[in-house]
Amino acid sequence: MSGTYFAYNYNFVSYKVLCLNKPFTKKRAMNLPKTLLLISLIFTAVFTQAINSISINAGDELLANSITAITINDVQQLLQTACNCEVSINNKSAKIQLVLPEADINVYYEKSRFEKEVDYPYFRYPDHDYTWTSKKGTGKTILQLESLSHQGISFGLYGLLQEQLGFAFYHPKETLIPNLQNWPIPPNFKWEAKAKFDKKGFHLHTQHPIELTEALHNPDYPNAINDITEYIDWLVRNGQTFFEFCLLESIRPKKWIPHARTFVDYTHDRGLIASVDLSLHMIQQKSFQLYHTFPKGIKGKKAQIAKNMEMLFQVNWDVWNMEFATAEFIAGNYAKKEEMRLFMLEEIKKYNAKLMGRVHVVKHDNEVGKTGGVFHFTKEEAALDKERGTLIHTVMFYSITEPNAPVYENENQRHQYDLILKENKKRETWYYPESAYWVTFDSSVPMLLLPYLNARLDDINTMHKDNIKGHITFSSGWEWGYWLIDWSIARWSWEHKIGGEIQENTPCQYLEKVFNNAAIQQLMEEATALQQDYIKDQHLIPYLVAQTVVDESRFFKKEFHPRPKFSYKYLRNKAYMGDIIEVQNEAIRPLEAFAEETKNLLAKYEKELTAYRQTASKQQVKILQELLDGIAITGLRSEHRANTLRYLISIRAGKLLGEPINEAALAKAVSIREEAMLLVKNQEQNHYRYNVRTLATKRKGHTSYGFGYLYPVNQLHFWQREEGQAEKNKYKVMYKNIWNIPRIIGLWD
Repeated sequence: MSGTYFAYNYNFVSYKVLCLNKPFTKKRAMNLPKTLLLISLIFTAVFTQAINSISINAGDELLANSITAITINDVQQLLQTACNCEVSINNKSAKIQLVLPEADINVYYEKSRFEKEVDYPYFRYPDHDYTWTSKKGTGKTILQLESLSHQGISFGLYGLLQEQLGFAFYHPKETLIPNLQNWPIPPNFKWEAKAKFDKKGFHLHTQHPIELTEALHNPDYPNAINDITEYIDWLVRNGQTFFEFCLLESIRPKKWIPHARTFVDYTHDRGLIASVDLSLHMIQQKSFQLYHTFPKGIKGKKAQIAKNMEMLFQVNWDVWNMEFATAEFIAGNYAKKEEMRLFMLEEIKKYNAKLMGRVHVVKHDNEVGKTGGVFHFTKEEAALDKERGTLIHTVMFYSITEPNAPVYENENQRHQYDLILKENKKRETWYYPESAYWVTFDSSVPMLLLPYLNARLDDINTMHKDNIKGHITFSSGWEWGYWLIDWSIARWSWEHKIGGEIQENTPCQYLEKVFNNAAIQQLMEEATALQQDYIKDQHLIPYLVAQTVVDESRFFKKEFHPRPKFSYKYLRNKAYMGDIIEVQNEAIRPLEAFAEETKNLLAKYEKELTAYRQTASKQQVKILQELLDGIAITGLRSEHRANTLRYLISIRAGKLLGEPINEAALAKAVSIREEAMLLVKNQEQNHYRYNVRTLATKRKGHTSYGFGYLYPVNQLHFWQREEGQAEKNKYKVMYKNIWNIPRIIGLWD
């Protein structure tokens, strides 16, 4: 624990007074007057209370309802572990009394505060804001919870643990539990928690071979249900309301339906919305298709759809997130798609579910295969169309409003911002950003790209300001520190007000509770700012990511993630000296500078980190090392890329100027990769929380990929490939290729 809550806030207020509202830093902490520290100790002594017993006071109805009953039991066990004291139910003699309200059954039938604002069909979820008020009783501390729904009571209990008592629900497999010896919440304390979004949660992109892909699709996968329910528990503990994953064609329905029913029922038991992502006829990445064309599909499209819907709705889904395109960048017949949407809306009403559909970041002008013209709705069809919702998608570590986001043939993603504001006026609309991109961009390289924190927080603030009702995050894996992005997003989706003052959010704020160390938080803030400057603002990201298949293709050359100005093949074989000088100045030197500054930053804090390791718990040290490795390998990636580029351009410069090839640069790149491999092996042995074989090796599975999502990291495949490309002039798709391209794009199974 970080001392008492009162002392912490008292010191924070004092910092603001003494430092004229400047940010809290380690240096300013060291300059605090001794008298101020003495005062804080006096307040700590006065208002802390040793914990010997806690009671959770709940009525019979709460103890019988699964949403609150599971939470009460979980919180009871968590508190017992933290305080090593008696934690009981309805014990009026306990020194700490957590008093829960009765749920208002009417809240499930009345419009929520979100629904009251709209005049279109809206999927109802009950109001779930909550308030805690603390007061002193006779020899007791009493905390009174106010909330209308079972969900709000559940979120309120977990919020108390995480926001006020020092718990950290940072990963589905791990929780940081404090040593709770003294009660840290003062009397006369009021804290209000207000949901920024009605629908908030995560889409697990299980078209990729990420942590839960096999568990969600294979009933026989070891510990499948346990792994899934751990994740659902993580969602609830972090105040989320929505759970979704991609359904794949490779399921075996007879065995899978009972499996899915088990985890979807548990999703409902915990008070969450259960959603499945599937497609009408998307052929790429083994997405589940509601209909097939000949020869796989013999019956008509609508007959196939109706049959598959009947099969899948043996599971009690609340939402279907539908993909209506055949593939990304493929437009298809617009009129036919609208016809099928209307048919789907009619059919899904039979199952009392909500139909949602995502809008990709690809602009309509950049799509191929556009046919079908304009679809003219009748009055009845227009009314029906309002019943579908939409998710507006953005990609990678770019916000929806920033001016430079060169992805999917776009200059930026502001067209999606314009669209979300427009759609929000006429249908249920949710924002749908990414917390990782995986394929050749971040964790597959690997890099821990901390600017995701800035972009996702900026977007949350934007969506909250613009009154967007939903925020569903597209999640593609948690290792190499990416759990930090998801965990932060989940917590930012709530607005907290203490003593009437709204608590401001910052990108690295939640690490303070994990480490209780100003130096570590300062290090993370500086690392985030450093990456933001070099990787995003100075636009080094095109050099740090790996080349995609389409980057090296002769035919389908659509740009997915940012590309360098000059292709590597051009630099090696055709570049002019002006091009080479430009790459030296605008790529190689900044890459080397970023790598050097990353090393210096880590060295700057080494003394404090060494001291911290001596006093911190094993779990805190483990989390710290995972993040430090992620920062370090991102710097090494930059240094490696600088050296392969130096070697590559030296070949061309040698031909133009008759100078020798810089063989030392390639040798240095190899040495850097070998250094980075030590970090990879440390992560695999000590930090991967799921089976390493599943995550990081070649294997059969349900996706179109023949390996786990961290397989490219296992031997730093892309780093090796780039060395070989530069040395051997191999810039064709199939050189050291790991992708089964026909299978991924859906040409065959």
